[in-house]
Amino acid sequence: MALAANVIAANEIIGKDAVKALERRGFEAEYVATGEEALKRILEIIPENASVGIPGTITVRAIGALDALQKRGNKVFQHWGPMSKEERRAARFRENEADVFLTSANALTRDGEIINIDGTGNRVAGMAWGNGLVLFVIGINKLAFDLTDGIKRARAATIPNAIRQNEETACVKAGHCVNCRDDKSMCRALLILERPLKGRDFHIIIVGENLGY
Repeated sequence: MALAANVIAANEIIGKDAVKALERRGFEAEYVATGEEALKRILEIIPENASVGIPGTITVRAIGALDALQKRGNKVFQHWGPMSKEERRAARFRENEADVFLTSANALTRDGEIINIDGTGNRVAGMAWGNGLVLFVIGINKLAFDLTDGIKRARAATIPNAIRQNEETACVKAGHCVNCRDDKSMCRALLILERPLKGRDFHIIIVGENLGY
């Protein structure tokens, strides 16, 4: 129990420091201790009549946000699940056009830089250019020391993501990033958010638990 309490206390210190770093860059940010608290804040921040786009994110689904929003009556757009190639493509566009883009990040530096790597481009596109609020939910495990460390962490996250999608990428075969250039590579677009983009609102919830890859 003492060890658990120490970890909780350390995560709070680290998480709140990250919040301060994000705020210095102009982002709106907050720290919560658990995924349950993050879900509560999501439901408080997102209006009941807002449409919500949820791209490929384990974190958002793991805390139950997708189900909770749908149950409450929000119109939720997502491209996961059984659908044709054409339907999936259309769903990705609807995600980015929603009132709120609810997502996570591959990495967050201690200096407040938000890092994401994408294979299709819809997720980073929604973060960079979309309709309304961008709401991030980021587990404490996503924190990286600096930009170099953050990019390494983002690339490493591609491995479990590729395994989830049954993709036999070079990194899956090697067990680590090999900076591949083959056709199966899932690392095709890198986005580093240094400040909120002009004309859009960004809100980041840092969670003191390990969430996502």
